Order: sequence, then structure tokens, then C-alpha cells
Amino acid sequence: MIILERTFNSDGGDSILLEVSKPEPDEADFRCSFRLIHPDGVREGYAMGVDSLQALLLALQKAHIDLLAYRRDSGRQVQWLEMQDLGLPLPPYVTASDFDALPD
Repeated sequence: MIILERTFNSDGGDSILLEVSKPEPDEADFRCSFRLIHPDGVREGYAMGVDSLQALLLALQKAHIDLLAYRRDSGRQVQWLEMQDLGLPLPPYVTASDFDALPD
């Protein structure tokens, strides 16, 4: 069950949709799945947490990392509300600049 959605804009008028599912029990922990639907295909992922809130927060962090990697690897501009900041959390040891274009 999808509980959250956000649409990001990409150059050329394309959009990228983030869908986040409701965290569900998975043995002793919780699992939160997400899906990024972009012009080049679909990327699915998930995060595990000790409770539903941690699973959700970690899934949002992983989705943010996947969006930054997509922006770097595809060379497309990905924005939210016309900002480079995508409005999602990142782990404390990761910054958006970690995903700047790779040197040739």
C-alpha cells in the first residue's frame, strides 16, 4: 500500500515519481519499500528498521541516495520545487556533493 508520493522534475519536462509503501512487519523488524519511476525505467528498493518509523526514515534516505546517483549517472537535472535540494533526508555521513559528476 503506497502511503507517500513525491514528484521530482527532470530536464526535458520529464518527471520522476517516488512511491513509498507502508512499513510492514518482517520477522522481528519492519520493512519499508519504495519505487522510483523515471524516464529510464523503474528502481525498487527497501529499508529495514527496528520499528516502522525507522524503516520509513531509512527508506527515504535510500531513495534520496538513489535519486542523487540517478542524477549523476544519467546527467539529468533532478529537482524538487525548482531546487537541487530534493527535500528528503540523508544519512549523516552522506552529502549531496558526494554525488557530483565523476571525473573523466
